[in-house]
Amino acid sequence: MIRSLRFLAFSAFALALASCSGAGGLLGGGIGSIGGILGSSASCNPGTDVQLANPLPFQSGVNPNIGQIVIVANGNNNALGQNYQSLNITLVDDFGGRISGGGLQPASYPNGPHPYNSDYYYQSGFGPLQPGMTYTAELTVANVSTFNSCTYTLQSFRT
Repeated sequence: MIRSLRFLAFSAFALALASCSGAGGLLGGGIGSIGGILGSSASCNPGTDVQLANPLPFQSGVNPNIGQIVIVANGNNNALGQNYQSLNITLVDDFGGRISGGGLQPASYPNGPHPYNSDYYYQSGFGPLQPGMTYTAELTVANVSTFNSCTYTLQSFRT
């Protein structure tokens, strides 16, 4: 009986983690839920196209003191636009180290890239980054340990 309960608990845990995973690309979509196994019904998939705006995708020579990372989304009538305050940007460095930025905030970026018909910008604040490092940006659940959050991978850049 105890062995069956352990198996059921492990199976439920594994299923919850699998539903939390997400992978995106330049314009791709992930799956899962923003709250992951925390019970939120909002999608980890932002529900729209999203890319880095500052720095630009795959940009090199980025100032390590950039201060904030800005993303651009196609519209705001989607999961990202309705749940941005629950998300932040996390940077993953060359060695797998994770740096969480501040919670996403709407941003005005009139001179930023305009890849979509309806551009909405969001920013997440960061302290100094390491020079000569490649960082991959991810959308993650704000104020929740990485263990319980799902991620949506964006692009990378190099300082």
